[in-house]
Parts: sequence; C-alpha cells; structure tokens
Amino acid sequence: MLRVFHHYFSAKKLTFFLAESSAIALACVLGAAGCAWMVAPESTRPPLLELVPRLLGLSAAFVLTFQFTLYLLDLYDLRVAAEDRQRGYRFLKAAGITTALVGAGMLAVALLYPVRLPPGTLLGGAMGALAGTLTVRAAIRAVLGAPSAVLLIGDGAKARAVLKAIEEGGEGSYRVVAMVDPRRDEVGPLDELAARLNAEYVVQATDDMRGANWVDALLRCRLAGRRVYDSTGFCERVLRRIPVQHLRASDFAFADELTPSPLRRACKRVFDILVASLLLVLASPLLVLVALAIKLDSKGPVSYRQERVGLGGRAYRLWKFRSMRTDAEKDGAVWARANDDRVTRVGRFIRKTRMDEIPQVFNVLVGDMSFVGPRPERPVFVEQLNKQIPFYGLREAVKPGITGWAQIRYPYGASVEDARNKLEFDLYYVKNGSLFLDLGIIFHTVRHVLLGRGAR
Repeated sequence: MLRVFHHYFSAKKLTFFLAESSAIALACVLGAAGCAWMVAPESTRPPLLELVPRLLGLSAAFVLTFQFTLYLLDLYDLRVAAEDRQRGYRFLKAAGITTALVGAGMLAVALLYPVRLPPGTLLGGAMGALAGTLTVRAAIRAVLGAPSAVLLIGDGAKARAVLKAIEEGGEGSYRVVAMVDPRRDEVGPLDELAARLNAEYVVQATDDMRGANWVDALLRCRLAGRRVYDSTGFCERVLRRIPVQHLRASDFAFADELTPSPLRRACKRVFDILVASLLLVLASPLLVLVALAIKLDSKGPVSYRQERVGLGGRAYRLWKFRSMRTDAEKDGAVWARANDDRVTRVGRFIRKTRMDEIPQVFNVLVGDMSFVGPRPERPVFVEQLNKQIPFYGLREAVKPGITGWAQIRYPYGASVEDARNKLEFDLYYVKNGSLFLDLGIIFHTVRHVLLGRGAR
C-alpha cells in the first residue's frame, strides 16, 4: 500500500493502471501509423515525423477515454477485471463506447480545426488500443502477481471479522493462508510459520492479548521484511475502513491526524467554497427545470429544510429538493427503504441521479457543511445510533458532506447494521481525510451519479 497525504491506496492497482496506460498509448500509435501506411497509396504516404503530433494526440484521446470507460464499468476493481476475462462483456462494451466517443471527438476537431488524419488512422488506433489493453488484461496476474498471503494470528471473533472484511473488500488481492491460535503448542514460532507459508502480511487479531508471548516473534517477522499489523491497522491501511467492533479509544486519542492545522482547515474551506460555487453555476439551469418538474408533479413546496446534526453535534437546517409526498412522515421519522411508496415520480428520478442533493451547496457556502464528509443524519436517528453503535459520535469530529468516503464505498444505508458498516468508512475519512482524498471522492462520485448508484 502507498500513502499520499494520509490516504492509503493500492500499489498493485496503480501498477496495473500505469501498465495499461502505457500499453494503450504505444499500441495505439503503432496501430494508427501502420494502418495509415497500409491504406494510403505509396505516392501520398505522409512522412512519419509529420504524423507524430497527431498520433500522440490520438493516443492520448484513446488512453483517457478508454480508461475512463473501463473505470465506469468497474474494470479497475481487480476482482471484476479477473472475472470479466471469462466473458469479456464489460470489456467489449467499453471498447465500443470508446471507439464511438473518440470517433465523434475526432470529427468535432476536424470540423473546428484544420487537422486531418490520413485514412485508416482512427481504425488502426482503435485496433491498437484494443490490442494493448487485451495484452495487459490477459496477463493481469503476471502484472499484479498472485494475491498477497495473509497470516491471521487468532481464530476468534476478531480474526473472523478481518477474514470477512478481506473477502468483502479485498478485491481478490489478498488471501488468508491460515488462522492460528498462537497459544497452541503445535503452532510453533510464528515467524517460522510465516516463513513456511510465505506470508506477506501478518495480522495480530487475537481476542485476548493477556499472556501474549508471541510479540517477539511478530518483531522477527517485521525484521524479516513482512508487514505486521494489528487488526485495526490492517483494515485501515489495506481495506481503508476502521472496524468498529474492535476499535479502542486510544486508536483515535493518539492520532495526530485528528488535529488539523489552521492552514489545512483554511485550505479545505476555500476548496469547499470553490467547488460548491462551481457546481451551483453549472447546475443553475438544471435547478430551474427540477423545480418546475417537482411543482407540476405533486402538491407541496419545491424544496424543504430538515434538521440534521453537524460538526460537534450542532444542529442545522439542511436544504434539499422535495422528493416525497408532503405527508411522508405523518407517523414520525422512519428510514428510507427500497421502492419507498412515499417517493413521488419526479422524486424517484432526482433521488436516483442525486439531483435532490444539489441545494445542499447553500449549506456548504454558509459553512454548515463541507463538500466532502460523512452523510448528515437527523437528530432522532443520531440519538438512536449513538446508543447502539460504539464511537458513532466520532463522525461529528468533521463537517458532514454532500458526498463522502462511505457514500461511494457502501450502498445506501437504511438500517442500524448499514449505519454500523458505513461508520467504518466514515471513521477512515475522519482520521485520514485530506484535500487529496476529497478530490478522489469527488471523482468517484461522478461515476456513482452517472450510473445511479447508492441512491434510494
């Protein structure tokens, strides 16, 4: 794992992405140049040096468009990418969309600027880009290597929780080779066991550390070059979530990241204002259309204000477009649910596309919210969840956001168990949040909006 500005991300995934970028660019240039020379008559073949700038522009268009399309179709989720090799449905769909978009873009450029590509260039570039991507994805295991072996020290509830987290969020990049109780004599020295199993990660996940006499063996594992973590540290650094059930207050009490500098706070505030203002300007025509559609579809106001809990537990009024009937909560506050019959026809659409959230930019501009942060909850639910979920109040250490790490990493939550799972991602953001992570979350949010994910 690599760490940039507090945020951890996968070195394997970065290697895969860069290898594919290079393969697409190189194969696109070679394919476009080769096809252009094969199609063009010998007397009209352009000099290669004259073609280089145009071919580089074409290859850049294919790299950006192809990789963004692959990303939209989840083909940078390593588990999905490995499974798709069997059918190739998502990959072929991405190739078709990319060729169409690049072709349309080249046509637009040709109409606006006097840039001409020789006959066959686009076809050759598309074939080259496809061949380059196929080569990398066919050799995905050669590029990434085998899944990293993980040795779990412990076989109780904590170890099983880590195992489940690896299966759910590891994207097939990690495999547990053993779960052992270090107190059993037959296990032997843990460093020797880790060497026999060729474990890259050794995770301390015993339920009870009393009488632990294996810490020296963990140190020897570290000195031998293995990555040694406790269960919380492994989930945070590798899976980018902080498990609640085994979290200790000291894990956050001693975390320097929880005390942001005045400069960092000022930078985040400036960032929030800039992004919110830009979104408001770009979405202004859409806001008028949505407001008109809501008014024509059902009786009641276009927008509404609802009390939510913000920074430090302070209540504020959140703005949203109305997506439910005016009598939706005549019997009291309840969780939203799938196919909720309280949602209007227009409301269903704007919730699916997240348009109902756009008015929250006004909350960002006045300082009640940040653009990125934990999802703001209603006081009645916060009171309930604080009693049922340990450390739930830590979400209030940062401002709530329009979008956030939990929103893009976990489906819409509509129960206490969902809230518990989302809290693990919120806690990761509370501890490791930065402008770098905010930019990544906003980028991922675009995909969720385009594909209508995570809404209800």
